[in-house]
Amino acid sequence: MTVGSNPTRLRSPSSARVLGASLACLLALSLARPASAALGDTTASIARDRIAMRGNQSSTTPMQSYDVHRIADPAGGVVREYADRAGTVFAVTWHGPRSPDLKTLLGGYYDRYVAAAAQHRTGHHLVTVHAPDLVLSVVRFQRVAYGRAYLPNRMPSGVTKADLR
Repeated sequence: MTVGSNPTRLRSPSSARVLGASLACLLALSLARPASAALGDTTASIARDRIAMRGNQSSTTPMQSYDVHRIADPAGGVVREYADRAGTVFAVTWHGPRSPDLKTLLGGYYDRYVAAAAQHRTGHHLVTVHAPDLVLSVVRFQRVAYGRAYLPNRMPSGVTKADLR
C-alpha cells in the first residue's frame, strides 16, 4: 500500500517536521513588522518612517554637525529626526494635534517611556525621563501633543538641547 492510497495514514515523520517548520516560518513572516528609523537607529531607514506616518512632506536640512530630517503628516503633525554625520539618529522631536507612533520613533527606548508613564501617577499629560543615556519629555493634551527625546552621549559636539526644536 502506498502513502497516498490511505487518506488516514500520515506521511513520514520527517515530512511532517518539514511541513511544521514551513508553517512556523510563514507565520513568523506574516507577523513581522517592517523596521523603521528610531532613536539610536540609522538614517537609512528614515524614509520608512515617512511611509509609516503617511507623511506628505519631507525635507532634510544640513546643519554644521548634523542633519535635520523633517516629516509632516496629513493631520498637521511634524516629526524631526536629528542625525549626526555618522548617520545615527541622536534625537527626535514632534508636535501636532496628536502624538506620532512613539513605538516607531523611540525604538528600543520605547519600553523606558512606557515604564515612566506607568509610574507617573499625577496625570497623563506629561511624562519625563532624565537619565545619563536618555532624556525624554512627552506632553499630551486633548488636541495637541509634543515631545523631545535625545541621547546625550550621542549628541555631536556643540549641539545643545535648545537646538532640538
